[in-house]
Amino acid sequence: MILHNGSVRTGDARLPLARALAIAGDRIGGGVDVREGDRSTVSNERVDLGGRCVVPGFTDAHVHFLEWALSLGRLDLSGTRSHAEVLAAAAGVAGAADGWLIGAGWRSARWPGGDPEPHRGALDAACGGRPVLLWAHDHHTAWLSSAALALLPVGDAPVVERDGAGEPTGVLRETAAWEAAAAIPPPGERELDEALVLGLRAAHARGVTGIHDFQRDWGLAAWQRLHTDRRLSLRVWASLPAERIDEIIALGLRSGLGDDWLRIGPVKAFADGTLGSRTASMLEPFADAGRGEALLSADELRELAARCADAGLELAVHAIGDAANRAVLDALETTRERWAPRRLRPRIEHAQLLHPDDLARFAALGVTASMQPSHAPSDRSLAEAVWGARCAAAYALGSLSASGAALCFGSDAPIEPLDPLAGVQAAVTRDWPASEALTVELALDGFWSGAAHARQAERRLGRLLPGFAADLVVLERDPVTCPPDEIAGIAVVATMSGGRWVHGRPPW
Repeated sequence: MILHNGSVRTGDARLPLARALAIAGDRIGGGVDVREGDRSTVSNERVDLGGRCVVPGFTDAHVHFLEWALSLGRLDLSGTRSHAEVLAAAAGVAGAADGWLIGAGWRSARWPGGDPEPHRGALDAACGGRPVLLWAHDHHTAWLSSAALALLPVGDAPVVERDGAGEPTGVLRETAAWEAAAAIPPPGERELDEALVLGLRAAHARGVTGIHDFQRDWGLAAWQRLHTDRRLSLRVWASLPAERIDEIIALGLRSGLGDDWLRIGPVKAFADGTLGSRTASMLEPFADAGRGEALLSADELRELAARCADAGLELAVHAIGDAANRAVLDALETTRERWAPRRLRPRIEHAQLLHPDDLARFAALGVTASMQPSHAPSDRSLAEAVWGARCAAAYALGSLSASGAALCFGSDAPIEPLDPLAGVQAAVTRDWPASEALTVELALDGFWSGAAHARQAERRLGRLLPGFAADLVVLERDPVTCPPDEIAGIAVVATMSGGRWVHGRPPW
């Protein structure tokens, strides 16, 4: 088919704008500036865009997809602004069913100054005897009811926070929270698969045709079931957990194993916690807390980087604080002679706060900064309160881009909404400082060829060029020419993945 009578943003600097686009099967066919098309490879079907804009399909380069898909049917606390509002929301659904009540999105930093800290007693009063687990916005802190604590293997472990009476508060952080949540009976395969299918539809409605999935549990098996049934319409680069590195290596798994729809991606590790939980590892203390928590020592980071390199595995490390980012860069610099000759592309996930001395190291070492532009406006007030002047080197999109670092962008959903256009707007309208803002073209590229580069697919994904995958989005407006503060509101008219319409279809 030929898409015509509109604008085509190819994502390629050599020919950024075309008048029409030819599709041949599951690939971009002919030239990108066609008139009638190459009749030998392109059908006679002509689709009138009616002045709309075609862009490459968006890849969300950091998402916890199944967790996000499940969250679409769970308690959403992102709109709450106080301790009382969280409890009211939980109480409102607690009586509707039995079993576990799981929700996410509360932020104590947004609560009024006199609000109490989270405590299991408050959840008990609001939800009766029902087991409740409510994730904080960053998914690194969990608030549990007494019934939940009684069912999970937390016991008297020192990681359990306690109140003045020496009793567990019901608040767990970092590894303690994840281990407790992992002990909750998992959803059945049918529930997981149904959630995944609904998630696919929702992602396609936002113009997403690919993801880098950092789901900790259940994800890979669910993706395989969907792919076996020929229902996978999203290109998945699936991570593997670093805590299972011995098994991964013993099985001989390598990054890139798979096909066009499902491939093994990087090994994912955590160097520290988060800003919201005050567990990010810091060179200097938070304004209201200590230096956070290093989840891996320098020796452990170096060993992991070396083992991944020797096994042909990409490495992706979560790092929020400036100390964590420096530690990961140090480990990758020390082991560079092992991973660089194998043409591996290690990446740091989030890279939220960098010491100015470390900004240039990403480009110098060949480390990808995998960032989420929507975190900056979402975190701004808290970051300014606890990092102060250090925010000049926080969420440094502009500085990293100017240094020549490879950037790829995602959402971190369900932490932030899975919405690439919102991410583009956040990157373009960044104003603290304005020097860290990106042009629209650079912001879009982070979701296009930047994401493709991070998974070593820049020669087949992320641009609308002959021979590339026919992954594209039809937008109501051109994001490059519309006012920057209106980008997030651009309507996604249709999405094509692998030459098939997966959301919307002509006639518009």
